[in-house]
Amino acid sequence: MAGFCQPYLAQVERGVRPISVRALQLLETVYGKKVSGSLRKGVGRRGSPRLTAATRQALKEMAVAIRSFWKDAETQKPRHPQAHQVRRSSDPLWPMALHLSLEARQEVELLEKLRAEDEQFWRQFNSLRFDSWSEKRLLVRVGLLGGQMLGVRLDRLGCSLRVVDGLTGKKPGLHRGFVLKGKEGSVVWCPQVAVKVHFGIVCVDNLLIVSAGGRQVTVAVEVQGAPYHLNAQRELRRVRALGIPVLPIDAGEIGSPGLIKRILLWAHHQLPAA
Repeated sequence: MAGFCQPYLAQVERGVRPISVRALQLLETVYGKKVSGSLRKGVGRRGSPRLTAATRQALKEMAVAIRSFWKDAETQKPRHPQAHQVRRSSDPLWPMALHLSLEARQEVELLEKLRAEDEQFWRQFNSLRFDSWSEKRLLVRVGLLGGQMLGVRLDRLGCSLRVVDGLTGKKPGLHRGFVLKGKEGSVVWCPQVAVKVHFGIVCVDNLLIVSAGGRQVTVAVEVQGAPYHLNAQRELRRVRALGIPVLPIDAGEIGSPGLIKRILLWAHHQLPAA
């Protein structure tokens, strides 16, 4: 009656996953009475997320790479919902988790366990849009790395592409993305980024900005597979128009072990020589 899938409700009942105010009000309407006060703990948190130490280090490394002050690497929670924002009550991960594969389901369960108390993360993650379940699963695997999800201004982090708003084609606001700090450098990983090229606007599946040792590079990771990537000439035209290193990933590879590590190593190797 409420439109929730059974696994999501079960996780809420067990206290494994938090619940939004909107979803809680819907449950109260269905049951015709107020839900117990224990479910309301941690519901509806507001305000900008507090940056973790690793996130601060990653963004500072980005700032050094573009020879800018720390304050120029602006990060904050998006203040306005995007036009394509997905409501939390729709629980967009579970259709993919139930029907894609057992491994995909286990990854989603692990992500929900690791991020059970991070309502800010779920607000950001559930507002992302995807062209396929494979792209969504790839972002689940990135989320398992433990990086912080923030709203970032890609132009102020040294992005070499002309990023635009995908709906208007004008100057964009904040993009949601993962900020990751590793031993060999820092990465900002943003999915579904609209970019203006000479023949129009293209949407990059995953845009990565990598910084290390005062060097920086912008790269793209494209998820390919039928029926959307059958025109090889069109894909080659997209890659050439972007003018940055592009790593194509077949949709069938998304679940392969070590994929994220391979992507990050490839991205790091694209850094210009010191």
